[in-house]
Amino acid sequence: MLAEIGYARHIGGRAATDRLIAKAGINKGSKVLDVGCGLGKTACRLAADPGCTVTGVDIMPKMVEQAKATAKKAGVSDRVNFMEGDARKLPFGDNTFDAVIVESVTVFVEDVARAVAEYKRVLKPGGVLCDNEVCVTRKSAEELKDDLKDLEAIFTAFSSKTDRGIMTFEDWRDLYRGHFASIDADHYVADPRKETLEKKADGFGAVLSMAKAAYLYYTNPEARAIIDTTRNMYKYVGHFGYGLFVCRK
Repeated sequence: MLAEIGYARHIGGRAATDRLIAKAGINKGSKVLDVGCGLGKTACRLAADPGCTVTGVDIMPKMVEQAKATAKKAGVSDRVNFMEGDARKLPFGDNTFDAVIVESVTVFVEDVARAVAEYKRVLKPGGVLCDNEVCVTRKSAEELKDDLKDLEAIFTAFSSKTDRGIMTFEDWRDLYRGHFASIDADHYVADPRKETLEKKADGFGAVLSMAKAAYLYYTNPEARAIIDTTRNMYKYVGHFGYGLFVCRK
C-alpha cells in the first residue's frame, strides 16, 4: 500500500542523506547496500554520484518494482540492483559491503537488535553503517502518556506492533554502541516546513503523487488509515526528531 500511495520519504529529507553520505566517505569504489530502499531514490543517486555499485533491498515487492523503474529512468540500471529482502535476514554473505545505508527503516522492524546485527554481519571489516532513524525528543513517559496512543499509531500503521515502545535518541545511540567499534551520532529536531518545501521542489512528480494519494484516500480504507496517521506526525512534531548514526565495524 505504501508503494501505491507513493510514500517513500524519510525524516530529514535529502539534507539528512547528504550528511550521512559525507560522513561515511562513500566513493566511486564503494560497494553499498541500501536496506529498505523504497522507490530507490537514494540508491540511484549513489549510483549516479559518486558512481558506486549499489544493491537495494525492500520487503515489499511493489517497492522493488518501482525502484527498478526509478533506476531505468535515471539511466543507472547497470550500477544498481534491486531485490526483495528482509532487514532481519539479509540475503548476503558475511563481509560483503563497504557501506550499509538505512533511512527511517529500522524503527519499523519488529526485532531491531536482529536487524542491527545483520547490518553489521554483511559489512566488511572497517565498513560503515549509515542510519537515519526517527526518535522521540522528550524522554519522560509521564510527558508522553496522554499522546502515546496517537504517536504509536503513526508507527503501527506501517509495521507490526512491537513491545519496545518508541525509541529515544539515547536508546538508538546505546544500541549501536553495543554492536559497533565506534559511532558518530547527531540528534536533529524535525522541521515540517523544510519537509514541505522539499516536497514542493519535486515538482510535477510530487503533484502526481499527491493526486494519487487523494484518489486512494477516498477509495481505499487502508490507504486512508495510513494517510490519516501520517498527518498526525505534524500534530506531534514537537515530540519527534531524528538521529544520524555513522557506525564503524
